[in-house]
Amino acid sequence: MRNILTIAGKELRSYFTSPMAYVLAVFYLGIIGYIFIAIFLLMPQAQTEHLRDLIGSMLFLTLFIIPMLTMGLFAQERASGTMELLMTRPVRDWEVVVGKFLATVSLFASVIIISMSYPAILEVVAKVDWAMILTGYLGLLLAGAAFAALGTFASSLTSNQIAAAIIAVFMLLFLWLVGALSYSVSQSLGDVFKHLSVMENYQDFSKGIIDTKNIIYFLSLIFVSLFLAVRTIENRRTI
Repeated sequence: MRNILTIAGKELRSYFTSPMAYVLAVFYLGIIGYIFIAIFLLMPQAQTEHLRDLIGSMLFLTLFIIPMLTMGLFAQERASGTMELLMTRPVRDWEVVVGKFLATVSLFASVIIISMSYPAILEVVAKVDWAMILTGYLGLLLAGAAFAALGTFASSLTSNQIAAAIIAVFMLLFLWLVGALSYSVSQSLGDVFKHLSVMENYQDFSKGIIDTKNIIYFLSLIFVSLFLAVRTIENRRTI
């Protein structure tokens, strides 16, 4: 555990010593803030239930922001030649993967916590259903963690950061859009597509419902993605 926390701390510090994290955080919060203003300040008649739409917009934006954060986790290490140095230290491959993954999740969690100031502002003028909001944020955090795990795997595949980001975005877009395919195929295959869909598994959270199957989906996606990242690093070590 100490190795994991050490690696996570090192990766977090690298985020904050680079302008990338600040730029992405400001961009993310700025876009969400713009949507918030458009919905609630320019449309006074909007109901607080529209906060679900705001969190849904955050989820879609996360699909593109997370790959930007994860693209350099391993790709940059490999391109700069520090990957070999990292792997000669007394740490296991899975500790490196989990540590870097936790750093990204911690950064994302801090950003979405800041974004909770938007519904807090709305509380001043209207009654906010905090149970629904917090459940939506739980789903957003789980989805963001799953995206980060997939981004970690994508970064382990290449030494090119741009390629890592593109691979991650394509994988996430597939999981985002696969649910739409369920309406054009047989019912049995459609059910499979729905089970794979990020949106299908997030919708209950947006309605204030916590369902075990949705939690299992995101946790499974995290586990499989991190497992594949570990295996990729182990295979590259033996080459």
